[in-house]
Amino acid sequence: MEDRKRPASGAVDDYAPPSKRQAVNGGGKSKDDSADMKEEAWIEEYQKGAIYRQMLEYKREKINLESRVQELEKSSTDHDDHIRIIDAWVLQLLQEIEALVDGAISSRSPADLAPGSALSFKDSKEFQRHLNDKGKTFRSKTDAILQRLAGARGEVKPEVTQLESQINSLLARQKELIVKVDRLEAQNASLSEQYDKATLKVIKAERKLDRTKSAQVQKLEQQALASATAHPATKDENGANSGTANGDSGALKLQYQEAMAVMAKQKQQLEAALSENKALTDENSTFKIKKEAVTDEEYARTEVFKHFKGQNEDLIKRINHLEATNKHLREEAEKLRGERTEWKSKLETEAQAATLEVEDQLQQKDQDLTRIRSARDELLAEVAMRKASQDQEKTALTQIKELAEAQVDRIAELESELERLRPTEDTAMSDPRPDLEALAVEDLRQRYVKLEKDFEAINKELPLLEKSYKKSMALAHKKVMDFQHLEDRVATLTAEKSKADQKYFAARKDMDIRTAEIRTLRAQNGKSSEIISQLKDVEMQNRALIGSLEKQIAALKQDISTAMAERKKLEQLSTEATRRADSCKSQISNLADLVKAKDAAVAAMKEQLLKAETELEKTKVDVKEIAKDCNKWKLKCQSNSSEEEEALRAWRRAEHKSHRGANAPKDDTTTQPRRFRPTGHGGVGGQTRRRAQD
Repeated sequence: MEDRKRPASGAVDDYAPPSKRQAVNGGGKSKDDSADMKEEAWIEEYQKGAIYRQMLEYKREKINLESRVQELEKSSTDHDDHIRIIDAWVLQLLQEIEALVDGAISSRSPADLAPGSALSFKDSKEFQRHLNDKGKTFRSKTDAILQRLAGARGEVKPEVTQLESQINSLLARQKELIVKVDRLEAQNASLSEQYDKATLKVIKAERKLDRTKSAQVQKLEQQALASATAHPATKDENGANSGTANGDSGALKLQYQEAMAVMAKQKQQLEAALSENKALTDENSTFKIKKEAVTDEEYARTEVFKHFKGQNEDLIKRINHLEATNKHLREEAEKLRGERTEWKSKLETEAQAATLEVEDQLQQKDQDLTRIRSARDELLAEVAMRKASQDQEKTALTQIKELAEAQVDRIAELESELERLRPTEDTAMSDPRPDLEALAVEDLRQRYVKLEKDFEAINKELPLLEKSYKKSMALAHKKVMDFQHLEDRVATLTAEKSKADQKYFAARKDMDIRTAEIRTLRAQNGKSSEIISQLKDVEMQNRALIGSLEKQIAALKQDISTAMAERKKLEQLSTEATRRADSCKSQISNLADLVKAKDAAVAAMKEQLLKAETELEKTKVDVKEIAKDCNKWKLKCQSNSSEEEEALRAWRRAEHKSHRGANAPKDDTTTQPRRFRPTGHGGVGGQTRRRAQD
């Protein structure tokens, strides 16, 4: 930006004196020089306007980008909270399922055994905001699963369900606090990153300020030296220009010195703020360490510890009650075992009597069934024999019919051939045909030769046909005889089969009776073995349950003894801690009020002090400039009167021109930045000149 604000004329050296044309032999200023100066001023104003418009465009872009960054930060924080809440909810779901699956299987209804679940998160606003619309279906399915798991458990008492509901609520509260802690840690990390970026920007700005400061100071010093060594102008126009230039340079120098003083003071204030910020960060880190490393006394003063203490007392009471109920249940179990043995023996005698009756009935039914099966087999054998004979007769008839049809066809064919091959010499071969009479002798000869060849071929075919016919007749007769032999053999085989079936059915009856007896014996053996195995399994299960219950009782007794000892210690510590906490709370409240009042007073004093320091630096710079101007005018008064008169004339002309510029329309000056406008009477140089004139 500083490079863009330089004048357009690149030929002028920065270290040279200001570009003004010296008077040669008392000559005036030319018109070309004035035109060049106007053009340069117009170019500079145009560049300033373009730079100002570009700055406004950059500001608008910066505002848009800042708004977008804020929206992205909000969406990212909401997204992170959503993910953390979902993770905590899933962890809560898994813990509740683990707590429900540990019980034994029972046949009770799930509505009587379902414990209170904390998965609804009714107290969590974040969960209601993020998952109320999306989690209805998922919550219904998980509730059904949890109810089924709860129904699959054993007999659960209301005390256990109450404890489970309290554990679930505490776990849900823990997950909610973990989500909040994660969010605060993420915010702290983002703020620390922003702080680091801001410090880097401040350091870079200080370096740039030092560089610009050194460059501007060198430039102003060189301009001051050049203006001091330059000869004063003799003409009125040169005097007026030098007066305006000196006035502008003095005003700019004064503004520069004021800005430098304010900047130095602000730098000191920034260093003080940075040191104070460093102290606050150290204090914040110490408080964070204290927060992370909580002592036992602080933990004893918490509401969670008090709540846990009350739950522990309730648990001890319930354990005592459970021990008494366990003794009572053991006595009832022994009574039930005796009753079970009596009932088992009674059931076994009744079952044996019932099985004997059923076995007798089964034997009778088996005998009836064997008789029915034998009759059925005989009938099926007769039906099969008749079907086989009918099928054979059908096949023989079809074959005979086919042979007869073939024989008839062959006879008809042979008769037609005989009629064709045995024509008489007296009878005409055919009716007179005019087309044959019209044929030539050569055509008739050709036809005759062809017919003779056909006749010879037919004579050759006839003996072959006779041989084939004889062979077919012999084969047909042979097949008929074979079918007769087969029918005779089938009749003999059916008679033999009927005799064999009678013997087989008699043997089958004996085998069915023996198989029925074997089945009954195997069924009795299987039932007795199943009853014995079931009894053994029940005894093993009872022994395992008794052993596990005894182990649990021993472990619970040890836990109760340790919990009682710890409870006594914690009671003592809690009483001492509560006393200390009450006294510390009163002191902390008083000290907090005092600190707040003092902080408010100190902040107000700091603001007033900063304002006063900036004003003081400005006034110091003004006083120094006024003193320099006074000394300068004193020296000028002591010098020649001619030089003083010329300087006063030049100052009057510059003042007259500045009056004209002030009364002119404001369209040309409003577009310029404030630091590029002429000072006029408002500057320090104008005041000092007026005083010198008076």
